[in-house]
Amino acid sequence: MMSPTSPSPDTVRRARRAISTIFLLNGAGIGAWAVHVPTVQARAGFDTATLGLLLLTIAAGAMTAMPLCGALIARHGSRRLTLSSALLFPMMLAALVGASSPAFLFVFAFLFGAANGTLDVAMNANATEVEKARGVPTMSSFHGFFSLGGLFGAALGGLMLKFGLGDGDGVRMLAMAMLVVVMLTVSSTLHVAPVPGEHGPGLRLPRGPALYLGLLALLCMAVEGALVDWSALVLRERTGASAAGAALGFSLFSIAMAACRFAGDGLVLRFGARGVMVAGGLAMAAGVLLAVGTDHYVLAALGFGLVGLGAANVVPVIFTAAARTPGMAPGVGLATAATVGYSGLLLGPPVIGWIAAHAGLAVGVGSLALAGVVIAASANIVRGAGANPVVAQADGGVVQD
Repeated sequence: MMSPTSPSPDTVRRARRAISTIFLLNGAGIGAWAVHVPTVQARAGFDTATLGLLLLTIAAGAMTAMPLCGALIARHGSRRLTLSSALLFPMMLAALVGASSPAFLFVFAFLFGAANGTLDVAMNANATEVEKARGVPTMSSFHGFFSLGGLFGAALGGLMLKFGLGDGDGVRMLAMAMLVVVMLTVSSTLHVAPVPGEHGPGLRLPRGPALYLGLLALLCMAVEGALVDWSALVLRERTGASAAGAALGFSLFSIAMAACRFAGDGLVLRFGARGVMVAGGLAMAAGVLLAVGTDHYVLAALGFGLVGLGAANVVPVIFTAAARTPGMAPGVGLATAATVGYSGLLLGPPVIGWIAAHAGLAVGVGSLALAGVVIAASANIVRGAGANPVVAQADGGVVQD
């Protein structure tokens, strides 16, 4: 039964739609940025090394902001931080894409990374509150909207470039639209007032279960990050695929991940968080080995698609578990896991590159299978991260696990 202070089903439904929209907008912004990277590089006259430094600056901004988010959420709640970062994110996106001065590019890169990192933690914290209010697994669908937004943003960004709006005008129009949607949406997000002193200090060094969960997220994100940089090359080198065919292989990974995320909540409800982690880790390992172990294009592409299916719901399950770390405020646990996990996107590509340089590309990318095995073997840590045995469903009725 719902307590007197529990949000009404209508409030929770509106909150779910609102935070799903925020996830979609964040993904769209990231997708739009990704397709503008070559244009920004050409306009600034950066070589590959300088572009790498610019991308590292974005990551540095995110890594600087994320650890601070837990304390802010513990003090002010996730809704306020979601609003502020959701407004800042599109503004920094437009500033970054439109900047012509190299100095301003690096400044805006850091601020864009900080805004994105803050929004990442804040919206996930708010999403866990919606999930808790609904009483059934919901986190995977939120990440599905992020993936869908990424595909949409990349497609929209491609159209901007095609029609001569790659100088920043197209992204400025997108940013304005995002700001309007945020202002119309964010008032419906769920507000859970923080309880002062309930969970102790808001800012802590990574430790205990939250750190362990973060390391598992790191492994999953390392696989994702490595495939962004290396999957096309694997397909070209191992199967002789054309550049377009190689790109299609990575698209299969992305589409499979997005689709499986929308199915993920039902999978967690049916098989439990641990079952999803085990299956996800094993699918990642099998997919990687299939992709690097064949010289047949279709099989290799299907291998990368299998990796996408496996990885799809690992991070959402981990984030839900991190937000429920005993003795730690939800925002703090989530910030810990997100900060440690995000570093996997940075470490994965260069580590695989180093292995590939010494042992060959197949061995380098194939080593990612170990990440899947470790994730599957460590799945007990997320036991209980799904719904309780009998929970009230905010959309009406009772769900039996």
